[in-house]
Amino acid sequence: MDEIFIERVQELIKKSKIKYEDLAKQLDFKSKGTISKYANGKIVKIGPTGIAKIADFFHVSPAWLAGFSDDKYYNMKK
Repeated sequence: MDEIFIERVQELIKKSKIKYEDLAKQLDFKSKGTISKYANGKIVKIGPTGIAKIADFFHVSPAWLAGFSDDKYYNMKK
């Protein structure tokens, strides 16, 4: 995954002040290590389902999170 995704995941986690462990549980990921690795760029491949889960949790556009749009709330349900 490119640097934009990493920066945006880091931004969302930092602003929310949620712990990796809590986020992993909420997203049904295997461990807090998975979230940490996404945020630190150690896992470079994340599928559309993972992007959608993270975007949905933080109420942002998956396109924004993945770096395809600069509009954080693009095409979001109101």
